[in-house]
Amino acid sequence: MAEPNRRNCADHSAGTSYRDVLRLDQLLDCQPETGAHDELLFVIVHQVHELWFKLMLFELEETRDLLLADRLDAAQHLLRRLVAIQNVLISQWAVLDTMLPMDFLAFRNTLQGGSGFDSAQYREIEFLAGLKDGSFLDRAQLTDTERERLARRLAEPSLQDAFTSVAERSGVDPLAKLWQDGYRDLSPKHWELLHVAEALLDVDQAFGRWRTHHALTVERQIGSKPGTGGSSGVNYLRTRLTSRLFPELWAVRSQL
Repeated sequence: MAEPNRRNCADHSAGTSYRDVLRLDQLLDCQPETGAHDELLFVIVHQVHELWFKLMLFELEETRDLLLADRLDAAQHLLRRLVAIQNVLISQWAVLDTMLPMDFLAFRNTLQGGSGFDSAQYREIEFLAGLKDGSFLDRAQLTDTERERLARRLAEPSLQDAFTSVAERSGVDPLAKLWQDGYRDLSPKHWELLHVAEALLDVDQAFGRWRTHHALTVERQIGSKPGTGGSSGVNYLRTRLTSRLFPELWAVRSQL
């Protein structure tokens, strides 16, 4: 019998296994088992959201630092990645929409006041992008570590700050001049800056679509009933639909 081609066989004895790299034992042991069929679906969708939020924070921070270093091409690359991540997040609501209201009610009481309102990473994304609201630290259930992290985000430069800074260094002040002069001034710097601004709006628009789908999914499950964390539920979510990560880039449209 011919000896197997060992070059084509995975030899895990010399390195870390797939299971260990992904810490699968810990990861797959993080879901509750209460007997309600759709609770696993609910928990996994939200856990996966938090994993993507972690990556979004990583990329937002890097994008900000790239802008501060005037590396506009590299910043655009990561902004495109952020839009792709958000499109994945938007698609996950369709999976949750397969859950029937009575299936959610079968385990809703086990959430014990837990609410997406308390997602520190979600608020970090808003703060790091530029939508800062310090009152959240007094309204949410946060650990000391989460509170410290959010306070740091409030104090440090946001992605919006970084973009404004690079625009000013490029001689574009106020920002309305970027759109007024950008297409007439064919300098590479203005073109790059204009493309970054539009990429930031792509990120913001995708975030708005995510919020809209979130509100619709909540309404589909519980109607107008209060949320599990004591909020007004979908009514609260609707108040957030007009929030913008980069409000200045939207407002400047009215000045053209």
